[in-house]
Amino acid sequence: MNSREHRELLEIFYKKQSYVFRLLALWKLPDTVTERFRLLHRFYFYYILFFWVLSFDASCMIQFIANITDLNEVIKVFFIFATSLAVFAKFATIKLKNHLYAELIETIHEPAYRPVNSREVKIFRQTHRLCGTVRNFYLVISLCALNVVMLTQYIFDNSELPLSLYNPINIDTKLRYRLMYLYQYVAVSICCYMNIAFDSISASFMIHIKGQLDILCDRLEHLGMDQESRDEDITRQLKNCVKYYGDIIHIVRIAENLISFPISIQIACSVLVLVANFYAMSFLSDPGDYANFIKFLIYQLCMLSQIYIICYFPSEVTAKSEEVPYYLYCSNWVYWNRMNRKLTLLMMTRFDIPIRIRSINPTYTFNLAAFTSIVNSSYSYFALLKRINS
Repeated sequence: MNSREHRELLEIFYKKQSYVFRLLALWKLPDTVTERFRLLHRFYFYYILFFWVLSFDASCMIQFIANITDLNEVIKVFFIFATSLAVFAKFATIKLKNHLYAELIETIHEPAYRPVNSREVKIFRQTHRLCGTVRNFYLVISLCALNVVMLTQYIFDNSELPLSLYNPINIDTKLRYRLMYLYQYVAVSICCYMNIAFDSISASFMIHIKGQLDILCDRLEHLGMDQESRDEDITRQLKNCVKYYGDIIHIVRIAENLISFPISIQIACSVLVLVANFYAMSFLSDPGDYANFIKFLIYQLCMLSQIYIICYFPSEVTAKSEEVPYYLYCSNWVYWNRMNRKLTLLMMTRFDIPIRIRSINPTYTFNLAAFTSIVNSSYSYFALLKRINS
């Protein structure tokens, strides 16, 4: 695969998500722009931050404090408040760690990560397709949740706003109602697109890392088979694989630094959102509540999908890294000289430590066990709330 084709295929991992970051003024401007444009860009960023992101969080907080004794109202607030807090964490992380995103994107474009034969090209194209599929699936389900949540209330009962937020103005007239509805719709849309961009780009980096591990496993399994098995060639290939593994660890650590804090906040907030949804759905017994039931169901599926993709693909990275020693063992190491066998043993010892994507708590990793724990915890808290309310 040549450099141009490699670059074009790599862009699917981040290019469309970067459009959202640019739209929200989170992406760093190139050095060639004028000082006036840079000033306008900074002003636009603070406009998005204060007028849409922080004001939306503040509205949720005021509504929560004002109704803290009313459990039903608190649940209504948490329906969106927890999501908005997680979005703010992602918003701040992207802005503060722009240099790490630039470093990660620049690193994965290096020739060291480029496929070198037909088998590796096939693996790389598979990761390319999977990345696009995951991003598109998450986009569709998120947009469905956004529009169902915001339009259901407006269509069936436009006497109330879709979200339980503090309103600085009365909505006793159609104009005021529509202004507040427009504010809520735009603010929630920013949250939605932020989640789509951040979560899908995080999943894309994990898919890319897993694809690099697949390529490494293929190289280890076919050591000495692509040409005459001279000892010097095998030694060189073994050393190249060790270096390649080190390069993979390098991009893992950058990606972990980028996602550990915001995804940890997202998981903590997701528990609150799932509990709020379970609680709200449990009170929909009237046949006329079918529309609300569908709204909560789609939003619940969206939240579960969000947690699943940020737990599943790091789990896949860990599982694949655990298989690396096996693929090295599958090579023709029994026919190698003493020095190469000794080097193989040292490599297997090094590869025996799996790659784990850690959260802000180093003892807690993102994997499928974490996803199961989140769902179980959400249901347990929901059962506790039902018991308290009854």
